Amino acid sequence: MNYIPNIISGLRLLFIPIFVFFFANEFYMISLYIFLIMGISDALDGMIARYLKSESSVGAYLDAIADKIMINVSFFMICSISILPFYLFFIILLRDCAILFGILINIRFSEKFVMRPMFISKLNTFMQIILVLICLLFLNKMINLTYIQYIINVVIVTTIFSLVEYLYNFKRQFISKNLNYTSKT
Repeated sequence: MNYIPNIISGLRLLFIPIFVFFFANEFYMISLYIFLIMGISDALDGMIARYLKSESSVGAYLDAIADKIMINVSFFMICSISILPFYLFFIILLRDCAILFGILINIRFSEKFVMRPMFISKLNTFMQIILVLICLLFLNKMINLTYIQYIINVVIVTTIFSLVEYLYNFKRQFISKNLNYTSKT
């Protein structure tokens, strides 16, 4: 039972190319359903891991990787058909690359690096998922984009704030580790 959350995250990764196939072939309704499944699985895997008390570092990394790929691929696809501006994709990609770089540096210099998502990051991912869903609903002619700029602005602000918070935490952890190493001599 402890492996169920990791299977859910793994399935989310497997759904990404399927989403891309249907989106690229303009099957937007199927794309919407697939993205809904991926978005729900994002919340579900963490809840199940906490419920089963089976949280693991492998699961945390797998979930984070699945989230980053899902979000970045979705934004790239939507930006490629000019529903969203490309600068939004680049802001999100920059944040995720900076986080990945910070994680790699901390792993390289730490034996006990633990990745913990922050509230602002969870809010950011939630808002990104909402924005993708709104775009998919628009492509299926279910809603108009009257208020989309407000949601884009929220995504930009939460993306930048979460990037700043991650960078601050990475820097603090890195300096703390270096001080520990130098004070032992």
